[in-house]
Amino acid sequence: MGFISHIKLFKEYLKIAVATALEYRANFVIQVLAMAFNDAFLLVFWFLFFDRFKLINGWALEELMILYALLTLAYGIAGVFFGNRSQIPKLIAEGKLDFYLNLPKEELFHILISKSSSFAVGDIVFGLLLGAYVLTLSQWPLFLLFVVISTSFVVSFGVLVGSLGFYFGNAEETARTLWMGMISLSSNPFSIFKGGARIILLTLIPAGFVTGIPVELLKNFTWSWFGILVGAAVIFLLLSIIIFRRGLRRYESGSMMTARI
Repeated sequence: MGFISHIKLFKEYLKIAVATALEYRANFVIQVLAMAFNDAFLLVFWFLFFDRFKLINGWALEELMILYALLTLAYGIAGVFFGNRSQIPKLIAEGKLDFYLNLPKEELFHILISKSSSFAVGDIVFGLLLGAYVLTLSQWPLFLLFVVISTSFVVSFGVLVGSLGFYFGNAEETARTLWMGMISLSSNPFSIFKGGARIILLTLIPAGFVTGIPVELLKNFTWSWFGILVGAAVIFLLLSIIIFRRGLRRYESGSMMTARI
């Protein structure tokens, strides 16, 4: 399946998502507003915190708002365009990958784009509004690049933890726990993590690459850390593809027949 075919498939699923949203527009608007208000509510805590404590290890309220703008945009884009990234272990456990295997499409790409979250649109709206408030015009090009990179980490991590289902049977709870841990850790100031915790956030659970390092680079750009960020994004993306494809071969070979019955 070529690049053009991938784009056409992506456009078709996007049309379906838009048509569904328009058909149930009242419900869609409610979901978008609910998520945007949820994001705003979470940020209120930090406003109250920074009203009393001006800095957290060098991070001020401005850095925290940039973090939340980046966080909500990355998770929002991942949810809207690659909504099935968090459903992979369920698809494996219930044998629903068979649907994708029987079609002449690249399986992982097809799986990821075949679901879209209306709630995630609220994340995107909130992230754009917050970014418009806190960022300068000169920061936007680099910020948007970081949004793409952060989204890559979010999707890659979703595929990685979801692929646990190929190797450990029903891994829905484990994947959900790791996924929620990623969200929680990436929503906190990176400056509060030191030593071993910081190493974990730059390796096993790449929450530091989703928000922490990009925010630091917006404050003080260095080519060395930018190279590390891009390199890590490529490594995680390739690793997620390799692990998924190896797991898929196990699934196809029948070694997971018990889990699929």
